[in-house]
Amino acid sequence: MIKIHFLNVGHGDCTIIEHESGNKTMIDINNGEEIDEESATEIIEQLGYSGEDLIKTIEKTQETPNEILQKAGYVNTLTNPIQFYKQNYGTSSIFRYIQTHPDLDHMRGLVGLRKEGISITNFWDTPHIKAQDDFLFNDEDEWNEYLEHRNGKRTLAVLNLQRGSTGKYYNLHPEPSLEGDGLYILAPTPELTSEANRTGAWNNHSYVLWLAYKGIRVVFGGDAEAEVWDSIVDKYGTGLSCNILKASHHGRDSGYHQKAVELMNPKYTIVSVGKKPETDASNKYKQYSPNVWSTRWKGNITATIYDNGTYTMTPV
Repeated sequence: MIKIHFLNVGHGDCTIIEHESGNKTMIDINNGEEIDEESATEIIEQLGYSGEDLIKTIEKTQETPNEILQKAGYVNTLTNPIQFYKQNYGTSSIFRYIQTHPDLDHMRGLVGLRKEGISITNFWDTPHIKAQDDFLFNDEDEWNEYLEHRNGKRTLAVLNLQRGSTGKYYNLHPEPSLEGDGLYILAPTPELTSEANRTGAWNNHSYVLWLAYKGIRVVFGGDAEAEVWDSIVDKYGTGLSCNILKASHHGRDSGYHQKAVELMNPKYTIVSVGKKPETDASNKYKQYSPNVWSTRWKGNITATIYDNGTYTMTPV
């Protein structure tokens, strides 16, 4: 049995996989805990209240957006992924951390992991040339922590893997009949990486991953955009079918690729919602996926895949 936890971390991403081997994979991290005012305004308006009144209430009462939203009936407070990890696994090492691409909303929390004594054994990264010089709050600390991992100073192994890469622990196994942790890499490729570096399209460095276990397939889209999905469709075609899709780029139009989604035809699509109502592609996903679940409205979502080839999806 394996479990996949899609965490409600607000404007960002964090997914944790509990593999049959006992290994834990963390895909990205965002230190969600307090809802920002822009997201709170979107939520309060979807609940039928005034966004302007929300801002006035914050200014008048000094209450946090979380506190006001709870009073309005919104119960899906954000999850701090570090606390989630500690509650479930203590301070055991993360066997595999995958930095899908070098955007700050996918790495806020690396400092916190270290401070809480949670180490990373294998760090997956991409050969990008991005230089970050625009920071908010403690973002510079997070970026520098990322660079420490990237340079091999805080982890045992740094891996720059590409489509088709094979390894004993992620998709092979010492016993040939088994599949390691069942992780296969659909992107990037050297060509996609080179083009993303040339154009500065950092989302197109994204790892797009395919998890296979007992016949159930899960695709994790990172923030991949059209060029990446074009390449994946050309390579895999009808072999792309999956049961669960973690939608690219928080479910935005920029990550939606009609042909790829049609070929994947997932029963469930998970959308990690950031600030995006005007560019939301949820209705487009619904044309090919009967269940489009948003962490904003479902909270944390756990997929459990059983040894008999069945699975359940549970909002937590």
